[in-house]
Amino acid sequence: MQKSFFPYLIPAICILFLISCSKEEIVIYELTQEQKNVLNSIPQPSIIAHRGTCYWAPEGTEAAMRWARNAGATYLECDLQRTKDGYLVLFHDLQLTRTSDIALKYPERKNVAISDLTLEELFKLDIGSWFNYTYPSNARVSFSKLDILTLEDLIMIAEGCRIQRDTFQKRIYKKINGRIITQYEPDPADNGNRPGIYAETKEPDLYPGIEQDLKKELERLGWYADNISNLKSIKTKPGHVYIANTPARVVVQTFSQASLKKLRQSFPRLIPMCYLVGIAAKENVNKETYEKWINFAIEQGAVIIGPSIYEKDGLLGDLLKPWMYALIKEKNLLIHAYTFKTKEQIKDYLDMADGFFTNEADDLLSFLLKSGKQPLNNSNDHIDGLHTLDALGY
Repeated sequence: MQKSFFPYLIPAICILFLISCSKEEIVIYELTQEQKNVLNSIPQPSIIAHRGTCYWAPEGTEAAMRWARNAGATYLECDLQRTKDGYLVLFHDLQLTRTSDIALKYPERKNVAISDLTLEELFKLDIGSWFNYTYPSNARVSFSKLDILTLEDLIMIAEGCRIQRDTFQKRIYKKINGRIITQYEPDPADNGNRPGIYAETKEPDLYPGIEQDLKKELERLGWYADNISNLKSIKTKPGHVYIANTPARVVVQTFSQASLKKLRQSFPRLIPMCYLVGIAAKENVNKETYEKWINFAIEQGAVIIGPSIYEKDGLLGDLLKPWMYALIKEKNLLIHAYTFKTKEQIKDYLDMADGFFTNEADDLLSFLLKSGKQPLNNSNDHIDGLHTLDALGY
C-alpha cells in the first residue's frame, strides 16, 4: 500500500501561507524617486517666518509679511481658514477675540469663527491694535490700520507688491461678478527678495475641502500647476531670495493625518509637504509611535517632519531629541522644527534642523551666517527688524 503524504501536506501549505502573508504585511517605508526630487528642491537651511513675525508686528498681517520678505525669510508661513463666502484668509485662532476688535465692531458676534463672517465683514476688523496693547515696546500707530489678509494678498507680497490703500489706509478693492478683487501695486520698499509660502490647513475638519480650495487658488495665481513648465515665472534679483521662482515655492503643512492624505490627493504633481507633530509638554512619546508618524508621512508623500522643540514653560513637549532626530534622518526626511524664539534654542538645535520656524527671521539669519550656515539664495545685506519696519513705512 502506497504511503499517503496528505497529513504532511496540510501543515506545509499552512506554513507557506503564513510566510506569504507575513511578507505581504512587511512594509518598507522609503522615499520614492518623486519624493527625493521634491526634497532636493527645498533649500537648506530654510528660514520659515512664523506668521510673518510674532515679534515685530501683528502676526499674519501685511506689516508682518512684508517685514519677513524684506528681512530675508525663505518662506512666509501662514495658517489658512475659509470665510463664509469661500475666500482663504490668514488667521491662526479659531475665534477672533484675541487679535481683533470684533467685540467692538460686532459685539453680538464676538465669539463666532472665521467661517461665520464674509470677507467684507472681516475687512472691517482692526487686526493690529491688539498688538500695541500687548507689546507696547514694539507698538506703532500704523498697526491700527491693518486688516486681515487673503492667500492672494500673501502671494502678491511674496512677489514684491503691496495692497493699494486710500488716504485712510483702507484697502482698495472692487467687485466683479460678485468676486472681491483687491488692487495691488509694486511695493516701493521691496528689496528684491522673493520668498515662497508655507501654508497650514488650519483645523481642516471645520473646513471640508479646504485642500482642494488651496490647490485651485494656487493654480489661479500661477503658483501651482500639474506641469512645472506652466508655473508662473517670477522675476528675481541676483543674490537675493528667489524660492518663489522655483518648483519649491509652496510648502503645505498640517497636523492632521486626514488632511495630509487629502493634500496628497489634491496635488497630482507632488509638492513639498510637511507633517507637523506635537504633544503636550507633560506627555511622552515612545519609539514605536514616533516611527509610525514618520512612516505615515512617507506613505502620504511628505518629505518634511515638523517637530516641536523644547521651550521653557511652553505648552508643547520636545519632539526633536537626539534619538528622534536619528529616526527621521534614517528615513532621509528633512526636519523643519518649530518655533524658535531665543538664541539658546537655535544653539541647541542648530545641527538637528534643516528648517527653522521663527518669530524673528532677521535674528535667525544673522545667527546662521555667523555659524557658517549660509541659507541658499540669500544675500548677506539683510537689515534688522526695527529698520526693516521703518523702511516699509510703518
